[in-house]
Amino acid sequence: MKALLVLAAGTSLWACGPKEGFTLSRNDNDRGELTAALAQRQLPEQRTPLNSARQPRAFVVEVGQPRTIVAYDLAGGTVLWKADADVQSRIAVGGDFIVEREGHDLVARDQQKGSVRWKVGLGGDLVGATADRERAYATWHEGTKYYLAAYDGSSGSQLWKQEAEGQLGAPRAQGGLVYSPFLMQWLSLLDGKSGKHLARVRGLDQQISIVRVTSQTAYFGSRQGIFRLDPRAFSGKRDASTYGEVKVPPQLERASYGPDLYDAVQDGYTAADRARVLWASEPSEGPMKFTNDGYAVHYFRYVFGFDLSGNLRWAYSNPRVELVASEHTGKAILAVSATGDVVALDPKTGAEIERKKLGTTAQVLGATFDADGWAPPGQEQPVETVQALVQIARDRDARFDRVKELAVSAMAKLPGGEVTKQLLELLADNRAPQKLKDTVVDLLVQRKDPASLPVLTQQLATQYDWLAKTEPDSLGPVARAIAGLGGAKLPKDQVDAAVAALRVHLDAPATQVGELVNVIDALAAIGGGSERAALSSHLLLYHTDDDLGDDPAWQKAIVTALDVHGGPGERELLRQVSEDPRTKPGLASLIKDTLAND
Repeated sequence: MKALLVLAAGTSLWACGPKEGFTLSRNDNDRGELTAALAQRQLPEQRTPLNSARQPRAFVVEVGQPRTIVAYDLAGGTVLWKADADVQSRIAVGGDFIVEREGHDLVARDQQKGSVRWKVGLGGDLVGATADRERAYATWHEGTKYYLAAYDGSSGSQLWKQEAEGQLGAPRAQGGLVYSPFLMQWLSLLDGKSGKHLARVRGLDQQISIVRVTSQTAYFGSRQGIFRLDPRAFSGKRDASTYGEVKVPPQLERASYGPDLYDAVQDGYTAADRARVLWASEPSEGPMKFTNDGYAVHYFRYVFGFDLSGNLRWAYSNPRVELVASEHTGKAILAVSATGDVVALDPKTGAEIERKKLGTTAQVLGATFDADGWAPPGQEQPVETVQALVQIARDRDARFDRVKELAVSAMAKLPGGEVTKQLLELLADNRAPQKLKDTVVDLLVQRKDPASLPVLTQQLATQYDWLAKTEPDSLGPVARAIAGLGGAKLPKDQVDAAVAALRVHLDAPATQVGELVNVIDALAAIGGGSERAALSSHLLLYHTDDDLGDDPAWQKAIVTALDVHGGPGERELLRQVSEDPRTKPGLASLIKDTLAND
């Protein structure tokens, strides 16, 4: 079809409506108005894609000169069409068309063929565009004046136009209604066919800069949290609305609930799309009821699944490249990578359900999904959360050092010797950031997982050997981790093996003072008495030593171990050592004070 160039000044249907909806004085937060407006929406009985064919699709934009739009059939795994286009905004999906900005024009393309259906010159700077099954909508500004207009999806004829007294955000459309943010404080609901203002919600305890719509549900809010747009939203208050606020770890603090609709940059596909909170919800009469009692955070190459308390449920690491776009369909988390991989994950487990390729050689800039309620029928791959966390922790990209800390912290909460082994391997990685290693050391000590003891003991097997040029790896942290198991119920054979391994390092002349202190603490913590002879011999050997005998940390460790964990025989030994004139004065004084306080 030959493209129609529809100029705003030349259409007979042009009508500049009153500003009564976009003023400071209009009635706000009227429950009756809001309920009536929401009742006008034409919503499907079940979640479904918006396009007329009701088929799950993705519209991907590839980098190039010019850029290329790729229409992709998610269910069939095939490319519907490709079209070169100077895309400068997000793609919005209508019934049988898509709409986006090319240059200074709003352009509609046939959704089946990709051919240009119509163009509209806006005469100003686009703030954002959206669509429903029958119409396209655009907000733009000319200097300080803001406008919102509707266009017939088939012909591009302008159906109505509204002028605002202040700044408008990018619109969103759903079921015949248009949602338009106004001055960061209001959300106006307009009839898509006539442009009539139906209701307006004023946010009383947070701004309104984000609006997200699915086939059945609409949300609004800010980086603080989100409201479900239902009749309870008339209050404009969090505690009286269907409101949700998830716990985003500080390491993922860049993640938001959606694009800032007042930010012209975010009207296009940007790096902000790579840091998103992903969720679905169910109807409720109280706080937001999140589907599966959880949510996910897409963060560049990674996707993390959390429960409502903020505890990590699962993690997914995309191989090699970043995920540039993502969407929660209610049944799946969909994402597309910078190299054109289309990925589907199970929101409950993070399992990869499907991975397909667009077959592109160009880099992907971003994508719009139209797949609400859809999930591929593919076979889930095994969930390997630990391995995903390991991959994240070992990522060489310095941008994600804080994310690596989140990964190792989540690993440390998981039981099993395999986790301990992976944490120890991170300590041995010469390329790992020192701050990350410090975090791993603290986590090893805090784990207190009895299943870790054999792994920690095995780590002690390497000894100082000048001829073989070997030395123990992470002796201090390993000993500290063993000490953390004090009081736990441990198998006797494992304790005996650990004590034997620790004794080797206790007696090794090359063991450094700081490591000796850790070894002494570990022996005392788990030995159960079997360590007393070794510690007694160690004290007798070094109580007169010019270096070790004068070290305050060593003095405190050996005296505490024999006093607190020893018996009458060990205390008698301490008394004799304190009276030995060769004993270092500081050590003798400490022993006397300790015994006096028993």
